[in-house]
Amino acid sequence: MDNTLINEINEKILVEEIIKVLKVDDNLIDGFGHDSAFINTTILEDEVLLMNTDRSGINSAYTLGLANGECVGDFGVSHAISDIIASGGQPIAITIALLIPDNLTLGFIKEVMIGAQKAAKKYGAILAAGDTKKNPKFAMVVTATGKAHITERLTRSNAQKGDLLVVTGNLGTMLAGKIAFKQKLDISDKTKELFKNALIFQNPPYMLGTKLSKSKLANACTDISDGLPSSIYSLCNASEVGAIIDESKIPMNEESINIANKLNIRPMQLTLTGGDWQYLYSIPKPNIQEVIQIAKSINFPISIIGEIIEENEVIIKTLENEYKILLRIENDRFTKH
Repeated sequence: MDNTLINEINEKILVEEIIKVLKVDDNLIDGFGHDSAFINTTILEDEVLLMNTDRSGINSAYTLGLANGECVGDFGVSHAISDIIASGGQPIAITIALLIPDNLTLGFIKEVMIGAQKAAKKYGAILAAGDTKKNPKFAMVVTATGKAHITERLTRSNAQKGDLLVVTGNLGTMLAGKIAFKQKLDISDKTKELFKNALIFQNPPYMLGTKLSKSKLANACTDISDGLPSSIYSLCNASEVGAIIDESKIPMNEESINIANKLNIRPMQLTLTGGDWQYLYSIPKPNIQEVIQIAKSINFPISIIGEIIEENEVIIKTLENEYKILLRIENDRFTKH
C-alpha cells in the first residue's frame, strides 16, 4: 500500500494517482479526465432514466479489520445502486465524489476506488467520473444512473389491498455480525464466516431484483437498508394502505437468532436499524407462485411476511400471538434523540 499521506500531495496529483489504478470501460468514450464523462448508452422511447445519490462512510467491515479499503468502495457503490435495482432499473454508470481528510493514505484511497469500480462492474455499470475534496471526515457520495422500461418500473406507491408482503434474503445478519465481532462473542468458525461475508458484502440481490422487475409480477418495492419497520411504513404510507406482519415469518439465519438469544433480545430487534440490503415487495396473490419459482430458479430465498390491508395502520402478530401496532423505528441521522 502507498502510505503517502493525502496532505503531502495536491488534488491534481491525487486524481492522476487514482486514474492510474482504474480501468477504462469500452462504454466510457474518451476515458477519464474530462469536464464531463461521455457514456455510450441509449435511452429508447419506452425507457426512462433513473438517478439516485447516496452518501456513505467507512463501513464496519473495514473498521473491524475484516477487509481492506476495497470493501469501503464496494459498500458505497452497492448502497447507491440498490435503489436503482429496487426501482426496476438497469444500472448504467456511477460517479463518485470523495471527501478526504488529511490523515488518510493514498494507498487507502486507491483501494476504495478499485473496490468501487469492481462493484460497478458487478452490477453491469461503469465508473464514469468523480471529484475529490478535502474534508474533516471521510465520505463517499455516489450518484448512480440507470434506465428502465416504463412498464417495468417499480415505485413504493402502488401496493394494493390483498397484496402479499415478500422479503428477499435473510435479515439481521449484518447487525448480528457487527455485535459479535465488536463484543468478541464466542462463535463458531462457520458463524464467523457468515457474519464476515455479511459485513464485507452488503450487496442488494441484483439478479433476483432484475428478474422480478422484468416479470412485472410485483406492484411495489422498496429496499430494506434503513430497517424493516421503516421500510414497511415507507411503502404503506406511499401507497396509502396498511399491513399485517407476522413476526414468526421474518426470515433470519439461525446464527443471528443465536446472537439475539445471547443478548436476551427479540430476534426481530436485529432487523430494526438497517444494514441488510434486501428488498420488500408487494405482490398480488395470484402472482406469488410464479415469483416463488423465479426465486427458486436462481436459488435465492424469499419469505412472505404479511399482507397489505386497507386500514392505514401497520399491525404485527407477535411470537406470543398478540396483535400490536408495529413501532416505526427510523434510521434517522438528523433527529436528536
